[in-house]
Amino acid sequence: MARYIKANPKVAAFLGIERDRNTVTDGNYLLWQSDMLAFGPLTQLPDTLAQIGGIALMPHEAREEQDGTVVRPLPTATDPRFIVETRAAEESEENAPVGGDNVEQVEEPAQQEESPAEGETDGNSGTEDNEPENED
Repeated sequence: MARYIKANPKVAAFLGIERDRNTVTDGNYLLWQSDMLAFGPLTQLPDTLAQIGGIALMPHEAREEQDGTVVRPLPTATDPRFIVETRAAEESEENAPVGGDNVEQVEEPAQQEESPAEGETDGNSGTEDNEPENED
C-alpha cells in the first residue's frame, strides 16, 4: 500500500517540490512515496526516513495531519543537511522549570474528567443517597 511521507521543509526544498506538495498544520510537508526514490530504492525506505528525519503515514494518518486532528512529531534526521533546529523546543525547555503552568495543564484535564464523572455520580449518588437515608 502506498504511503505518504511527512518530512520537514528542508527535505521538500532539497527535492524542489515545495509548491507541489501539501503542508500540514505544523509547517511540515506531506510527500509522496515516489518522492523518496531520489534518496534510494523504496526497499530502503526505513533507512531513507532515518536519513531525512521523516515518517511514513497511511492515507488516513495523512488525512489526520492535514485536518490538524493529530500532529505527529518528526524524528531528528541523521543527515546534517536535513536537521531542523526547533526554537519552540528550546523555548519550551526554558519554560519547563517554571513548571507551574505545565502542572496546571495536566491537572485541568483531570478536573475535566472528574466533572463528567461527578455528573454521572450525581445521578447515582442521588439514588445512593436516597437509599442510605431511607435505610437510616
